[in-house]
Amino acid sequence: MDLIYTNKNREDVGVLKGYKFDLAFGSDENDFELTLDINQHCCDSGCLVYIEDTEYGGIIDKMKITTKNQEMKYSGRTWHGILASKVIEPDAGEAYLIISGEANEVIGTLLDRIGLADMFTVSAEDSGLTISNYKMNRYVDAYTGIMKMLATVSGKLKFTFTGGQVVISALSAVDYSQD
Repeated sequence: MDLIYTNKNREDVGVLKGYKFDLAFGSDENDFELTLDINQHCCDSGCLVYIEDTEYGGIIDKMKITTKNQEMKYSGRTWHGILASKVIEPDAGEAYLIISGEANEVIGTLLDRIGLADMFTVSAEDSGLTISNYKMNRYVDAYTGIMKMLATVSGKLKFTFTGGQVVISALSAVDYSQD
């Protein structure tokens, strides 16, 4: 798979070769480490790395040179981690944020609230999931808050990097344990 990297303006620059790319997703790990030969150093903090049409990618936050192994190590937050780095706050004067609507529309509203609408876009498709008067935990990180909200309607999140943006979709969760 081609691992593409961008500049700080999120413009594609090229495809990385001979890389090691380790990603972690979940409730406590939403980060990645990318290792290249030191002679292939090409990225800076703020650049994106991604595999087109997959959920694999993120933003580079740190860089480290390991001269012993002649390696360049980049680390950062996956798309999940970027979402987790933002906090959902209640409206001024309110104790909680209460939200309702079609799940993708609600997620779009939340992305606008937390300032990620420039990096993330929400699927225009109807998810078939309806959020009804969901009371968001106070000052919860966006990843956890959205995942808990979707769990109340048997939903899950899907991330796909395509067309220069991360597309987020709410989907019905499917239980395959009986198959």
